[in-house]
Amino acid sequence: MTIRLNLKMSLAVFALLGSASLHAQSTPQASGRAVTFDPAAFFTGRTVSQGTLSQIFASDKRTNVTTFGTLRGPGDMELDQQVQIGDQPVRNRTWRLRETTPGRFAGTITDAGPVTGSVAGDALTLTYTLDNNLNVHQVVTVNPGGQSAENVMRIRRFGITVARLTETIRRERN
Repeated sequence: MTIRLNLKMSLAVFALLGSASLHAQSTPQASGRAVTFDPAAFFTGRTVSQGTLSQIFASDKRTNVTTFGTLRGPGDMELDQQVQIGDQPVRNRTWRLRETTPGRFAGTITDAGPVTGSVAGDALTLTYTLDNNLNVHQVVTVNPGGQSAENVMRIRRFGITVARLTETIRRERN
C-alpha cells in the first residue's frame, strides 16, 4: 500500500508548467520596481528543473524534468515533459492548458485530473486532485530577470501534507 501510494504521489509531483497567453500581472517589490510573470513566455521553448521530493515514510528523492512548451493557438499551450524521480525510469507526460478568462486557466495532465489555476503578480498557482484523492497545490514564482522560477508543490491527503516538491526551473537559451 505504501509503495503504491508513494508511486502515485511521485507521478503527481511535476506540474511544471505554464499557460498560453495569460495576461502578465505585476507585484511591487521593496525596490519599487514590479516583477512580472508571463507564464506563456516563460514556458514556451525548453526548460529544465532540478529539485527534491520529500515524502512521508520515504527518503528524499532528487528530481529532474525537461519540458518543451509550444503555443498551439491563442490561449492554448502544450507542455511535453520527461520526468525522472530518483532512480525510477524516465516518464513522459503532457500538459494542455488554455486561458479561460484573463489571469485564469484550465487544463489537463496525462497522468492526473483537471487543472485550474491563476496568475497574480510574480506567481502562478495551480491546483488539481489526483484519481486517488490526493490534492495538489503548487506555486511557481518567477525570479527577478525572468530566466528561472521556484516551484513549491504540496500534496495532501485528508488535509495532511504527505509530500512536498521544491525545485528550480530554468529557461534554456536557444
